[in-house]
Amino acid sequence: MSDPTAARRNIVNLLKKRADSRITIRETADGLGIDNPSHRQMPVIMFLLLWLGGWSVGEYFALNEIFRGGTPLAADLFLIVWVTFWTLGGAAAWYFVLWQLFGVERLFITGGALVREAGLWRLRRRQVFDLARVSEVELSAAPAAANSTNRAISFKVDGKQYGFGIALSKEEAEQSLAAIRRHLVSGKPKNAIAGGDDGETDPGKL
Repeated sequence: MSDPTAARRNIVNLLKKRADSRITIRETADGLGIDNPSHRQMPVIMFLLLWLGGWSVGEYFALNEIFRGGTPLAADLFLIVWVTFWTLGGAAAWYFVLWQLFGVERLFITGGALVREAGLWRLRRRQVFDLARVSEVELSAAPAAANSTNRAISFKVDGKQYGFGIALSKEEAEQSLAAIRRHLVSGKPKNAIAGGDDGETDPGKL
């Protein structure tokens, strides 16, 4: 007979791990949903917001100088080139800040499809894959880190590699991978998952 105290301790530890996790894994009879919000790095966000304050001042004075006129053509051309790159740099910084604050990556398995989307609010890029074409779902070889865009989980569709799990921790990646595999098993024939004729599943790959 199992020890009730040990069982309660395991349940408490599991609940603590879920409470500490950034991600949300929802498993229902209809399928799977994983929400992976951006990994916020507040020191980086604060630094960029301060930099963007100076960026805004430089942008204002450069545009004012261009539209005011009265300067030599060569100076205007230089300012136009400079402000173009300055604007692109500022736009990239703004996007990074917004992604850090509001970005989210999602994966769904439902209706015979695997769906991955990432973006801000309603501005998201969505990829839809036929579940029968998905194979080799495993932990990615690329190292996961909070300041990287590496995907912690990789999978293949018709031989082409894709990924999910931006900046997931190892524990989050393992939890997500286990959930994905459960729904792949329930969503298509076993031999299609295993990639072999004998129907046995390789524990390292799906």
